[in-house]
Amino acid sequence: MTDVIMPIEPISKDLLRQKVSDAIISYIYRNGLKPGDQLPSERQLAEEFAVGRNSVRLGMHHLEKDNFIERIVGKGSFVKREVSAESIQLKLLCVNYKDLLEIKICLEQLAIRRAMEIATKEQIVNLKEIALHLCALADKGVFSIEADRKFHTALLDCGGSPTLSQVVLSLIDSLNYYTSMLGNVSEIWLKTISFHLDIAVALEQHKLSLALAAHEYIYQYDVKVLEGLTTDIAAT
Repeated sequence: MTDVIMPIEPISKDLLRQKVSDAIISYIYRNGLKPGDQLPSERQLAEEFAVGRNSVRLGMHHLEKDNFIERIVGKGSFVKREVSAESIQLKLLCVNYKDLLEIKICLEQLAIRRAMEIATKEQIVNLKEIALHLCALADKGVFSIEADRKFHTALLDCGGSPTLSQVVLSLIDSLNYYTSMLGNVSEIWLKTISFHLDIAVALEQHKLSLALAAHEYIYQYDVKVLEGLTTDIAAT
């Protein structure tokens, strides 16, 4: 078991339909728990994941059937076998991430095209200010998920469709949830910051091709995050 315990990540509201077992597998994997190590109680997991205890119980039952954990009455739940990157759950994670990413990219490109036609000057100024804030943080070596989400929210607002915004932000939250399982990927995402500013400037100058090109560069770096997971799986 590792000396530094990674925090249990809460499950996004949009992922409640996903099995809690995926989140438990992630906790075991990221904390390097070994066979015989004890898991938090069902009550604690339910609180941390923000789900009902019955959902946790079902997730535990699923993992017990797959021989990942062992539940002992009166003592608790224990890791039964080591979780590696080649586990089925993490392979499914790779597939889910790719699907969500591709859908998110297509919808954001639609938002950019709409923004080029209908975004107000005030909206673009706001978008540019957020991008400059991201750049200032990046100069300090800091990538802020909150600030990045704020940028994408502002970009979607420029597109003028609340429904489109809701769908894409849901995808972004889901992607952030998945990448939290992979560890620290901030170093890769820091390389995307300048392209956020390029998108804002391109919208300001009414240059659609430049805005889409900058967005494509961001997508390519997002793919690198996915490739990192794929490499981890192949190496095991």
